[in-house]
Amino acid sequence: MFEQLKAELIGRLILTGEEGYHDRRKIWNTAFDKHPAAIVVCKAASDAVAAVKFAKEKEFAVTIRGGGHHVAGTAICDGGIMVDFSEMRKVTVDLERRVAIVEPGATLGDVDAETQKYGMVTPTGTVTETGIAGLALCGGTGYLRGKYGLTSDNIVSVRMVTADGEHLQVNAQENPDLFWAIRGGGGNFGIVTSFEFQLYPLGPEVLALDVMYDYKDAKQVLRNTQAFLRTAPDEVSFNMMTFQMPAAPGVPESLHNKRVIVIAGLYAGDKDGGEKAVQPLRELAQPISDNTGIVRYTELQSRFDLAAPKNVAVAGTSLFIKEFNDEAIDALLAKIELLPRPSLLVQFWECHGKMNRIPSDATAFAVRDASFLLCFDVDYPMEEEKTFKDWIESAYETMLPYSVRKTSYLNTVRNDRQITKDTYGDNYAKLASIKHKYDPTNFFRHNHNIEPQA
Repeated sequence: MFEQLKAELIGRLILTGEEGYHDRRKIWNTAFDKHPAAIVVCKAASDAVAAVKFAKEKEFAVTIRGGGHHVAGTAICDGGIMVDFSEMRKVTVDLERRVAIVEPGATLGDVDAETQKYGMVTPTGTVTETGIAGLALCGGTGYLRGKYGLTSDNIVSVRMVTADGEHLQVNAQENPDLFWAIRGGGGNFGIVTSFEFQLYPLGPEVLALDVMYDYKDAKQVLRNTQAFLRTAPDEVSFNMMTFQMPAAPGVPESLHNKRVIVIAGLYAGDKDGGEKAVQPLRELAQPISDNTGIVRYTELQSRFDLAAPKNVAVAGTSLFIKEFNDEAIDALLAKIELLPRPSLLVQFWECHGKMNRIPSDATAFAVRDASFLLCFDVDYPMEEEKTFKDWIESAYETMLPYSVRKTSYLNTVRNDRQITKDTYGDNYAKLASIKHKYDPTNFFRHNHNIEPQA
């Protein structure tokens, strides 16, 4: 059956049982152990076109693997065709236009490494092995969000394959409805084969925020952080996380098994003015340690790679929070006391500045009025899957009353029809109409799915 497809490919076709099949089908979240009928290892955009046309004709489902780094395991399904871009990772910088031209298999680390050769950046995320494609299509919240917005806000243009096999240019002038939809609407509308991202001058050295507080001061830290955000400059963006320090070599004995809050971030401006701007975040309570200072941008971007280890089963969820008032803080801290594993990661990503000033209907990404994104993440042994998933879901339900219209960050949450509809809010109807125009049969459905509606 697959001879026709194989003959059309520049890349490789790997079928069940063939050499390399099991390695290729593995994705970051090992909780998803699925077996596609075939894997198309793309070497060129034409391979994606061929895969879509073949799958449509033979009635195969299609999934798309960029970095394969989503908690929901959307890169793979049983019995379908995986379009695998992991060997298409080239990044090219066009200094005259100030854009990065990026292939869909590139990771954040690939993008940062190439753009920093020219002292340039584009907003990405905070784990280098994350795929740029999935991140960008559903948002992208990194340390430049206050100054330059989300990754999706900085998409200048893409090339993409639609459900009927057309290979389109998509930007503000060409197919503008698709351009609106892909900036936050995920993989619902086609397969992106190339991105162009806006670039900005920054680096190679930046002022990085790196402060550790005692968890016993968590309420004070969260209160003071919320207050800081009311007047925070755009140049400052930061994440906070709470976890239990390991009793491991290299960790001071005084911190063994101690629960802490770490705040990490970036001043995206002239380094001389940064010290004053970030000082309030170094005084939220009495620090345990403060390693704030000048580092290479690429070093900052890789600091938390260990928080997303390979070859583990992962569960996670998220909610955008309107405000961390005392009631919300108390509810959260009470829930944290019931963690099934002390190392479970609870993260608070602040939201302010440019990412919040873009109108909610300017792109598909609709949540522009939160002050925090709250994320829960845990890796777990498969025999304890129910315990950890139950806790994640109960944490979601506990914090739901404090959320912004029940909205989540789709890059960090399981597939759920209602969560998807709630998150897109007033934009959902327009997205469903565009979906109907370009994908009326819902061919691209292994994602946070938007159902086509005329």
